[in-house]
Amino acid sequence: LIFAADHGVAKDKKNGGMNCSAYPQQVTKKVLEGLDQGIAGASVLAENNDVTLRVIDVGVAAGESENSWSGDVVRSAEFRVKGGTENFCTGSALTVEQLDQCLLVGRNETRKFIDETEASVMIFGEVGIGNTTTSSALTAWLSDSSVELMCGSGATTSRDCINHDIVSNKISIVKKAMQYHSASSKKESTVEALKSVGGAEIAAIVGGILEASERDVPILIDGFIVTVAGMIACKIDPQVCRCLLFATKSTEVGQQVALKNIAGIAKDQRIPEI
Repeated sequence: LIFAADHGVAKDKKNGGMNCSAYPQQVTKKVLEGLDQGIAGASVLAENNDVTLRVIDVGVAAGESENSWSGDVVRSAEFRVKGGTENFCTGSALTVEQLDQCLLVGRNETRKFIDETEASVMIFGEVGIGNTTTSSALTAWLSDSSVELMCGSGATTSRDCINHDIVSNKISIVKKAMQYHSASSKKESTVEALKSVGGAEIAAIVGGILEASERDVPILIDGFIVTVAGMIACKIDPQVCRCLLFATKSTEVGQQVALKNIAGIAKDQRIPEI
């Protein structure tokens, strides 16, 4: 179950963003078009492994034309953050109402998906140019590690997966966001962090993880962004820890910080690591 949305921090600077990614924001919509047509990597993997794939647009910027999805694979959520989130360096990414609605979308879509497919395990995914920057900001806010330890290249055009200019820019952006929101004085404010520097698709995944956990459905966690969503879900409800299975080690350095946070919550709750 993939959730997709755009991020204000990924917009071009002339449009009020921060150019946080190596790719323009419009790529998010192009990826969803590939998923809708069944030609994306996730489409091929799902088809060849008899896995049901569903993609929910919870805030993909439409550009010059409205988003029009088939409804077979890609669907528009009942509530969408139109145009994506705001630039979190100059304001809150989401309003309180938007955050509540995104969490609810995640819960509702996960409930429907489990009921319709009789899913025995859930795998959440995400699409959203700029969401590694958002995930780095969330992890920086909710941990004691330095911003430099949170930021990698994200989606990159470099063959060695390290674009030093992108990393340097990302560090600067996250530091600016932490200062703007006075994050150091709000380390325990999980919901405030998600509202201030989060993403619509990340909030939806958090809601989905909470829903799957309450239904005792195991969740396979893959990648940095979904690991951060898992960390946030565990901070909201520590019992989520018992349902999480971790599939991969991301090249994004911030994932290790998020994993340590989850392990710490599990230890405090006396939930054994398997």
